[in-house]
Amino acid sequence: MKRYASLLAACLVLSGTACTIVAPDGPDAMVKKIPVPIPIPVPSRPDALPPPRSLEASVLYVANLQKSSANLATQYANIITGLAAYWQSVGLTIDNMGLISTYADQFGPRLLLGRSTAAGPPVSSLALLAALAASADGGVTDYNSLLPKIAPLLGNIDDNDLPSALQLLASSGNFEGNGQVSEGQNLIDFGRGLNVAALPPSQGGIDRSAFFAVPHDLFIVVYLQPLPRRCALGSSDCNVDGRSPADIFVDTNPDGGAAWLGFSNGSIPPSRVVHVAIATREQESESSFTSRCAGLPGFPQNVLDVIGPSPNAYFNPLSSALNAANPGTGHVADFCEMIDGKMAQNIITLGGSVAALANSL
Repeated sequence: MKRYASLLAACLVLSGTACTIVAPDGPDAMVKKIPVPIPIPVPSRPDALPPPRSLEASVLYVANLQKSSANLATQYANIITGLAAYWQSVGLTIDNMGLISTYADQFGPRLLLGRSTAAGPPVSSLALLAALAASADGGVTDYNSLLPKIAPLLGNIDDNDLPSALQLLASSGNFEGNGQVSEGQNLIDFGRGLNVAALPPSQGGIDRSAFFAVPHDLFIVVYLQPLPRRCALGSSDCNVDGRSPADIFVDTNPDGGAAWLGFSNGSIPPSRVVHVAIATREQESESSFTSRCAGLPGFPQNVLDVIGPSPNAYFNPLSSALNAANPGTGHVADFCEMIDGKMAQNIITLGGSVAALANSL
């Protein structure tokens, strides 16, 4: 992506309104006009759930960051900030938030951006854009070369920098996952290695061993998947080390903790690990998907050519299996409905289902 980062930064800084994102997909290229994203506030409903006894949670986002997802940076950022705002409004404190890609890049499973209360307040808004512009002025335009320069900002991300960070990550082309077929491989590998830093800080790494050092009351995994799943749960393609992700997620250590989460200190039982899939519908026809989503009030029509339904069923059976083992730990929300004109209310509904589990602890 030669010169892409600098062009993106310059475009956003100079225009202040819209930028052109070029996201090739196969031999054809797409050009989309993307508004400069501003995360929306999510008000608490009058009958909001009571505070869950001052509980704390860690949130890990697993986002599809293929090139076309650069056109969804607004929606991704709004979901992330919207859920955080709602949980905060009902007293569920998010101690640390991190984001990884659905499919690993050349560096393997690693933390791409995040925020932790231990790090203190993020640098002032739009600091990332300033760093990108400064790097462009210095002739640094390649994504991998940018990593060491922007890692501190990505490791303590400000809400207003989220959209540009997500655009940069997706447009880099590093997260296409070529040859990868398992939806759960990168997540499971990341969880197993929570106590190690896969990428040295000198190369732009964010130290996940410090970021997710200890478990809190809840560990929330939120999937952002607007494209077809690459495997069906139960198929050999979906298996990780010969086992179904559904079995891996409910497996326990001798102490009762979730075996796939390798914290440096302590553990958390699978009954307190919540999986929330915000994904396009599974086993819905293309025509039904297009007409249904396009007909939703306030749905952004310009994203229809960068999202799609999934012939493979992964999240629905995964959620069923998780709930069968530990009720309340599996949730699925329709991606189209989460970005339409009723997004704020839909976020409250989804976030409330997770907060309900917190209240039951």
